[in-house]
Amino acid sequence: MGELYEDRRQEPRFAASGRYRLQTGRVGEIEGRILDLSLNGALLEHGGSVSLTPGSHHVVSLEFEGLPPFQGDSLLVRVDAQHLGIEFYDMDPVNFAALSSLIDALARGRRPEPLPCAP
Repeated sequence: MGELYEDRRQEPRFAASGRYRLQTGRVGEIEGRILDLSLNGALLEHGGSVSLTPGSHHVVSLEFEGLPPFQGDSLLVRVDAQHLGIEFYDMDPVNFAALSSLIDALARGRRPEPLPCAP
């Protein structure tokens, strides 16, 4: 399954130090560190304390120091004892703009800056 996960990547991934919160429905919410990030998904640290099923959909919130959190729907594509792999499934334009800006900054090796708020 790891090979399939690797082959599905369509965008470059960047090491990212942030936190995530994943809504699980039955357990409520799990939290942890974001390990890497792309325009299409993320690799998340997972302690394995909660049983999650690949193919399930969850709302995920991503938080990076100095930036407002952003969220979207995600598809769980990888689960093992230490990691969760998610693909972003649906994200509104404001949250997608925040993700795009963050990815752009990571690609350029710069510190991400908050997007200006819409009037």
